[in-house]
Amino acid sequence: LGLASDGVHSNGFSLVRKIIESDKAVSQGISYDKSESFTGGRSLGDYLLTPTRIYVKPVLAALTVRDQENKPAIHGMAHITGGGLPGNVNRIMPDGLSAHIDAGRWDAAPIFGWLQRLGDLAVDDMLQTFNCGIGMVVVCDPDLVGEVKDSLSAHETVYEIGRVEARQGDQDVVISSQENLCRI
Repeated sequence: LGLASDGVHSNGFSLVRKIIESDKAVSQGISYDKSESFTGGRSLGDYLLTPTRIYVKPVLAALTVRDQENKPAIHGMAHITGGGLPGNVNRIMPDGLSAHIDAGRWDAAPIFGWLQRLGDLAVDDMLQTFNCGIGMVVVCDPDLVGEVKDSLSAHETVYEIGRVEARQGDQDVVISSQENLCRI
């Protein structure tokens, strides 16, 4: 399950600054004190300073979900910080398993597509730098996904973004539908 992010959170700001201060951005009149189509009338600078979401309340609620043997339904969690989805989800994958994430399962905040186009960034670079719309990943018992999702949804926007499978090859994290990550 993926919990939605509010935007870039606190990651990738060196790259964000480089993009906004680039000749391309300056020539388009982009600056921190002006609003953009996705900032809701706020200045770009104010929008970028939206605090990082902390997922304590939804996670504490979801940790109460148990199976019939009273074992926790949640098997792993990853806060998506620097390193993006591949660099954080891989830390919770046991040997022999991999996470298969479908990027077509959520709507990333428009800033990600805007940054990609303005910075001429490859999707792989976006994935390894930004959260791309998912601030936390929760891996849970597939038989209890509905209960865990309901528990998390009481506090956050939650998407079913993938599954865990036996690893085939050397990738801990496989992300499909990557073209969906960076659109406005």
